[in-house]
Amino acid sequence: MKFTPKYFMVPNTADIFRNSIHINGKVTRELLHRIILLSGSGLSPWALQRDPLFVKRRVAEHTGCHGDLLKDDMAPCLRLTQLNQLLSVSVDPPRFLPGFAPFIDGTILLNPTTPPPATNSPTVATSAGYELADFPERDLLFTLTSTESYLDLSAQDLEFGFNETRRDRILRTYVRNSYYYHLNEIFSTLKNEYTDWEKPVQNPLSVRDATLEVLSDGHTAAPLIRIGYLHALRGGKTFFLHFLHQSGERDFPQVRKHMYIRK
Repeated sequence: MKFTPKYFMVPNTADIFRNSIHINGKVTRELLHRIILLSGSGLSPWALQRDPLFVKRRVAEHTGCHGDLLKDDMAPCLRLTQLNQLLSVSVDPPRFLPGFAPFIDGTILLNPTTPPPATNSPTVATSAGYELADFPERDLLFTLTSTESYLDLSAQDLEFGFNETRRDRILRTYVRNSYYYHLNEIFSTLKNEYTDWEKPVQNPLSVRDATLEVLSDGHTAAPLIRIGYLHALRGGKTFFLHFLHQSGERDFPQVRKHMYIRK
């Protein structure tokens, strides 16, 4: 993988900044020349709506556009609904999961219908997510910031930090809503790997920093890097950008200060 400014300087081509779930759609597949993924991919737990019928039911209840949830198209009714009523619809999804989001509809977004290709590459190259990196003929630039989870915590938590009990509640909620199996094992592993065991006493700010790291890695960094890795294994030109700068004027705390470039 590599990064070069020339990536942005190719004339007569079209780039797309978005989530990777749309890249291999039937409509968009042949229209794109290069892909830029910014802080997210189709493998992130917040990228896809797992229960679209739940969202459709909530919208129907709020707007009065009732009908068969499986068969009826709500669009004609929604077009006649007042804008302020549409904007006031609240889905209230589980924490760390999306409300209004794309879903596998069988038309624009398809479930993979073929098994992973036979290869001598490591197992990761043919496991879950391989179909989202199936565009080796197009260049990919994926980019991250050092912390991708500021919006997951409240302003008070970001400013003052919190204790290990609150951290455990946050991590248990994240694991329960993001995974299906081996929840206790995943929670224990995250807690162990993201605890600084060299410090016998954890202060609230260090607990906050570790929690930000595990959430950033879990729902954004690891899925995005996986897409880049799978794309590179398929022979695609893959570029990576890590945005380090953090402004001195901000409403959130400095985390891992040595990693940022100051003005």
